[in-house]
Amino acid sequence: MKSAKLLYMILPYIRQELPGWGKLFENLGGYQSELWQNAPTRTIRGKFHQYLMTLELSCWHERMTYFLGRYYELEMQLFVMEAIKPGDTFIDIGANLGMITLIAARCVTPTGRVHSFEPNPLVFKRLQKNVTDNELQQVTLHNCGLGDKQTELTLTVVNDEVGMGTFTEIPEQDRPLISKQYQLPVYRGDDILPEDLPGTTFIKIDVEGFEPLVIRGLDRTIKRLHPVILTEVVPQHLERGGSSVEELRELMESYGYQPVNIFTKRSGLWHQLQLTKIAGDRMTENVLWLHPDNYLASRLAKYF
Repeated sequence: MKSAKLLYMILPYIRQELPGWGKLFENLGGYQSELWQNAPTRTIRGKFHQYLMTLELSCWHERMTYFLGRYYELEMQLFVMEAIKPGDTFIDIGANLGMITLIAARCVTPTGRVHSFEPNPLVFKRLQKNVTDNELQQVTLHNCGLGDKQTELTLTVVNDEVGMGTFTEIPEQDRPLISKQYQLPVYRGDDILPEDLPGTTFIKIDVEGFEPLVIRGLDRTIKRLHPVILTEVVPQHLERGGSSVEELRELMESYGYQPVNIFTKRSGLWHQLQLTKIAGDRMTENVLWLHPDNYLASRLAKYF
């Protein structure tokens, strides 16, 4: 545990995200789960939203969140903080522990709404705790999955990682890694979300390859509101779900959307949000989909 102790010693350096923090985190065993098997659970306040977050340091991405003081996917958070305003609506599909739910709740304020969907029952309890501990009355939680029809599906968890639950088929070579399976309800988003969503609507979809089915289940909402949509785009996850990057793009273009890569670039000491229009199929892991009828495109012009 010597390297782990060194990480604790340089926590302020990592928390400020000064140059080289990533290499230090890696070289001192930040990703080596075997060094953290008996690590404690810690509760901290997120540096971006100031809400309480309860984190299990034995899990690599919660450990990284602890040391950074924020969820590890920076580009998503910078976009949310820039784009979402008080009174808006944020729909978090695949909410997991609520790391994006929390920052969205801060941005929409009590005048807006956050709807968070998480089907995994154990993960949902922790999401519920994070929301309850912070008394977030603007957040509505949904313990179910979303898809293109109402049904019941098997959620499979791989490696006991909280973020590795999927309704898609697990490849034969990965099946020995399955730790849990649940039979869970799945609904169309259109059938659950209320009609009167306040402000501008944002939808984030991170469902391990199930994204096209979730989008089809939001058909009415998309056609009616032209919401801003953020999706994870991982080719192997989509293929595992019987889809592809090409199919996802064609589906979104059928609704009139254009894809935008979202990433960060260091400028001096800090990282800044960057957006680029996509040519061909070269997409980043998180993609922003914009509809021309949504006014947000002009607000984000300075990031292109």
